[in-house]
Amino acid sequence: MATRGTAKKPEAKGRRGNITAEAREKGAISKSQRGIFNRYLRALQGRALERNREKIAEIDETLARGRQVRKAPVFKNGKRIGTREKELPLLPSERAKLMASRIQLEANLTRKAPDELRGEFLAILPDYAAKNSLTRDILLSVGVPAEDLAAVGL
Repeated sequence: MATRGTAKKPEAKGRRGNITAEAREKGAISKSQRGIFNRYLRALQGRALERNREKIAEIDETLARGRQVRKAPVFKNGKRIGTREKELPLLPSERAKLMASRIQLEANLTRKAPDELRGEFLAILPDYAAKNSLTRDILLSVGVPAEDLAAVGL
């Protein structure tokens, strides 16, 4: 009785249903580059940045109106019975605090990714962009900083 070996022989040529070692390696490299690209851009554009942009818009709106909604106490027969929202003019100190908050939020918008991740990203960017036909305009529109493009010559 003959026994069959369970180990497959390495294929030099690709047949239908088989992937060559070269193709497998290319796929692994592409997957790795795509992962680095996505991780780097997510690090630059997280949910915190969106919240900061929303807060900046709210502050701008409040400063433009010059009024702020605050809770004011409601009294009946000299006794506090609750609160109600009331729109009141901004005090100079409130305006100053809002302006300071806006500056701080804007500073947080220029968030940086870890240096190690940026280094990996810069290493793969030229090859990844060429393979996927990504132009400078496309990369800028998805959030790649212009200084990163300049650093790799794109």
